[in-house]
Amino acid sequence: MAGMPARPHDPGAPALVTGASGFIGRHLALRLLRQGSAPRLLVRDPARLDRELRAGAEVVQGDLLQPDSLRAAVRGCGAVFHCAGNVATWERWESYRRANVDGVSNLLRAIADAAAAGGALPRRWVHLSSVDVYGYPRRPSAEDARCDGGGFGYGRSKAQGEALLRHEAARIGLSWCVLRPTNVMGPHSPFIERIGDELRAGLMLRVDRGRADCGFLYVDNLVDCMLWARHAPQAHAACFNVRDPVQVSWRRFLDDLREGIGGRGRLLDLPFPLADSAAHLLQGGHRLLRLRGEPLLHPLLVRMFGRTCGHDLHRLQQAGAPLGAVPYASAMQRSVQWYLRSRAAG
Repeated sequence: MAGMPARPHDPGAPALVTGASGFIGRHLALRLLRQGSAPRLLVRDPARLDRELRAGAEVVQGDLLQPDSLRAAVRGCGAVFHCAGNVATWERWESYRRANVDGVSNLLRAIADAAAAGGALPRRWVHLSSVDVYGYPRRPSAEDARCDGGGFGYGRSKAQGEALLRHEAARIGLSWCVLRPTNVMGPHSPFIERIGDELRAGLMLRVDRGRADCGFLYVDNLVDCMLWARHAPQAHAACFNVRDPVQVSWRRFLDDLREGIGGRGRLLDLPFPLADSAAHLLQGGHRLLRLRGEPLLHPLLVRMFGRTCGHDLHRLQQAGAPLGAVPYASAMQRSVQWYLRSRAAG
């Protein structure tokens, strides 16, 4: 480790989770807590945390864009699960860059500073990226495919965050693993919430009759892989696509969710070229008029529903990661039950 003292890892050191008030981070933090370990949670607003996490976890208030606030979070942590980020489907590049690149840089710098001061490096940094780094190609991608985001800000920022992690981790001697999830579903999922609302009483787009693989990944199955990546020797300095080992088309997903929630919304089915042309027109008009919010349709959404999200799983299978413990039917049932409860309560 370049210029830094090596200290043994404390097996009882807490795992640091960023983004614990978000969808995936919340599920991960609750799993850690219920397994008997008290995770350390870096959050901007503790009030947004689940009540169980506020009561049982170690909460550190801080912001990835405020470097001084990160010192307490990284001091003595045994592992880092980096779940925080800007995952919006419509956002300015500057916002993506700050959250998904600068935030990574600041957290890595805090870890390096703590190690330089005599502390131990975390055992491993488990980095939550996205298959959006591939930019929605026509065919499934393996992990060594080109990663530039395909012209979309979110994917480009996640690719840059990955590259930064690899470079800085090599410099300071930090073990890392990058996970690239597909479309993560389950209770509290933005996919279930947003698509469910359209299927319930709105207008939902379907591209090319929904033939494309939706890249279904149940959140608890992703958490299984994250916990595996924390310790597995084969996860060191490795990058993996993550999805459930079942092919689920958008047609099947939309039909099952609509039936489960008793949806009365309309499905608008468009061929990809027509949907893409309409998306570019709407996006152009939205930007020309400097309208706020997200357009009804834009090119990223068309590619999400019209190009495969079911990327290559071979590397993760070979590495022996736990996959698909919760099968699709159960995952959909749990998602439907949560959606119905949330809408009944709200």
